Amino acid sequence: MTTTTSGNDQRGSWWARHRRWVVPAALAPIGYVAFALVGGQLTAAGNGQGSIGLSLLGLLFLLAAFAAPIVFGIIAIRRGHGAYRAWQRSLGHLTKREQSVQSHQDAYAYGWRHAVSLRASLMRKELPPEIQVWNVVPHHGERFFLSGFLGYARYYGTDVTYGQTGVVAFGRPAWVAGAVIGNAIGNSIARSRAQAMAATQWREQQQVDVVVSNQRLVCNVGGRGWLSFDWSAVTAIYPDPEQYNVVLEFGGQTSPLSLTGAMAPALATMAVMLTHGHGALAGHPALQALQA
Repeated sequence: MTTTTSGNDQRGSWWARHRRWVVPAALAPIGYVAFALVGGQLTAAGNGQGSIGLSLLGLLFLLAAFAAPIVFGIIAIRRGHGAYRAWQRSLGHLTKREQSVQSHQDAYAYGWRHAVSLRASLMRKELPPEIQVWNVVPHHGERFFLSGFLGYARYYGTDVTYGQTGVVAFGRPAWVAGAVIGNAIGNSIARSRAQAMAATQWREQQQVDVVVSNQRLVCNVGGRGWLSFDWSAVTAIYPDPEQYNVVLEFGGQTSPLSLTGAMAPALATMAVMLTHGHGALAGHPALQALQA
């Protein structure tokens, strides 16, 4: 079977791709000529009839004649650059920023497919392939299954120390009152800032290396080394594969842990099975989105 493309189809395709910049590019000289002609006629008529209104209107059209090429030219350049970049992207030529975005999207798409496949294999009671981990010393009988980078955060409050200042002012009453009020406002701002900093919130946000085994979750946190979170210590789990996030609670033994990133759906799947049992793979509401 042979497929042919007519000249009309090719011209239509070209026009669809380029009309957004061709039209304003054409309007730049057309607008200049049209506004200049109308402006000249109105100015001449106003001078001939002694009409200030027509003369002013003509002046406005003459100003528009000079502005039209600039405005339409800017629009044409911006849209033309967009069309050029679209053509470059269609050929696979991406800027560094576009390459970064594409890599990010590819990683998340792969992470989702991996989680779907992992859940399906676990529901068949097939364990995923083990991975070799050299940085973490394994416990007896421990086997590692996942490894990757995730966004790490902990949820807790803290104590914040801040200073209160005093003021002694002499002079006119208005000056003294202003100094006292200004000092009170400064102290109030410092107190409010300290309270906001001390409030319970997500802290220590960073990217960390994470490995997952049948016994625990291990995170390489900057400045603190490898931190272990045993599955047996988890008291609550909030998997959200669609948002690429998992939150774990540990019953007050340590602060809640949040992990976010491309590997989070697969981590959520493993975490649900290891904390709730094999039956939770089919029954947990958060995992329903991972239907094969």
